[in-house]
Amino acid sequence: MKELLEQFDLAGKYINGGRLDEALEILHQLREIEPFGPVCHYRIAQISNMLGRPEVARDYYYKALTALPNIASLLLPKEHSSHGYVFGGKKDECENDLCPLCNEKALPRWCYPLLEAKYYNAFFNPIRLWMYCEPCHHVFANNFPEKLFVYNDAPRAANPGFFHYYSNILSNIRGRGFATGMSLFEVGIGACECLLAAREIGYNTFGIDVIERHVTDARKKYCLEAETADFVEFETDEQWDVIIMGDVLEHVSDPSRALSKAEGLLKDNGALWISTPSFESAFTLVAGHDDPMRKQQYHLNYFSRESLYSLLERNGLVPVDYQISGHFNGSMEVVAVKATRENCNRKL
Repeated sequence: MKELLEQFDLAGKYINGGRLDEALEILHQLREIEPFGPVCHYRIAQISNMLGRPEVARDYYYKALTALPNIASLLLPKEHSSHGYVFGGKKDECENDLCPLCNEKALPRWCYPLLEAKYYNAFFNPIRLWMYCEPCHHVFANNFPEKLFVYNDAPRAANPGFFHYYSNILSNIRGRGFATGMSLFEVGIGACECLLAAREIGYNTFGIDVIERHVTDARKKYCLEAETADFVEFETDEQWDVIIMGDVLEHVSDPSRALSKAEGLLKDNGALWISTPSFESAFTLVAGHDDPMRKQQYHLNYFSRESLYSLLERNGLVPVDYQISGHFNGSMEVVAVKATRENCNRKL
């Protein structure tokens, strides 16, 4: 047994040193020997993903979980939210290999265990496969629940540190002439930091959210105008000078429909502000497989600058400003305006 443990430890050192093929050789030998099998399967899955074999990774992750349902207690520290997780079998989820932007068939790109996320919710299957559409240069989730927001996460309190952040965003929009009017509509109000900052500045604000408790807090705590609604189903005759979609597009199954909706609700001289993770951001390129976004259970889409710009333009919107987010590592912040003749000359 001592020699076997030494071999197992050596495989770990090989993984850390980037000697993945040598680590795989050891792990494949040990996986047939009790009690090494489940953990070896898990490590083989990790290496397979790193070697560009995501479907192999998915199969080995589930082999590990099936063989040892409480494997998280061996792999994750006691303080991790998933330390006590026990696999109870795969849940029925939507599975999709067609790109949500162009409807062409995509290929597997990554496979990661969601259970390793900081706050994993067992409402989701513990393993997710991510697909890549080469023509669109876009990444999207292969598997996800039909109702993405049926969950029991604890509510997040408003963070006063974000008020200045949103003030700077709105100052940039006004100062650079992207939109000078003072009506603002936020899609996905969260803990209301943006609406509160905008109201203080002088905007007439309104927001919607699919999570009812966010809307309840907005109304009761802060006397803000807000409604519980799904953005793509939301109906109104109003239009706004500024529409805020902060960390929204990555959550929707049909981002093209969402942007078409935004274009219709935007005044001709208005501006749409979007924040969303970029899978080719500077941060992501440095973080690689350690990028926490790859284990984010509530995300369905990961844009690149190329895929987001293309989708904006297909929906009558012109990107005029690009910033690296000061809010979330790896996210991009883009301002877009309606595709009038004048605005087309302002394209970034």
